Amino acid sequence: MALVRSNPGVGAKERPTQRIEPQIMKADAKSAPGNALVFDHFVGDLHLRYVFDDPQFMLALRARDLARLGIARDALPALVVENFRRLYPKVTVFRPEPALGIVTRGGQLEPCTMLDGAFWERQRREFGGDLIATVPARDAVIFTTRAPRQNVELLKHLAVQAYEKADKAAVSRTVFAWVNYRWQVVA
Repeated sequence: MALVRSNPGVGAKERPTQRIEPQIMKADAKSAPGNALVFDHFVGDLHLRYVFDDPQFMLALRARDLARLGIARDALPALVVENFRRLYPKVTVFRPEPALGIVTRGGQLEPCTMLDGAFWERQRREFGGDLIATVPARDAVIFTTRAPRQNVELLKHLAVQAYEKADKAAVSRTVFAWVNYRWQVVA
């Protein structure tokens, strides 16, 4: 599974287009190289932290785990989508208003849907237009259509509200647009 989280010290405009860039956090000098954490830069101020999702806890994926499991580093994002769909088959979109969607029933891993291109293409068709989304908290993805233009400001306002309410579970205030099968920073 991947935890979609804020990337401390990285501004949203520094990575304006989704491009998954593999990273391995350096282990400290006393640790073995295999203990390094595996993560990816994603888009804007978001990154992906890979974990084993157990009912009792989440354990970070380490470099040694890739070798032990025989998983290719670049296969992780697709594996996350496959695992998320399998573990959370009842992910739904709650529509408090006709043009507003909130991803629910993802076991507090709703931001994983940001990796699922097929999910977003279905939403684009159902909502009848290009989409914008925000990931204000660990358990929240809010989205709407990009048109009319004031929807960007509306979503930005909702993102700030949810972000501030989330406190330690806050992720990002950034608004992203789904364009050509990838996310881009809007605001």
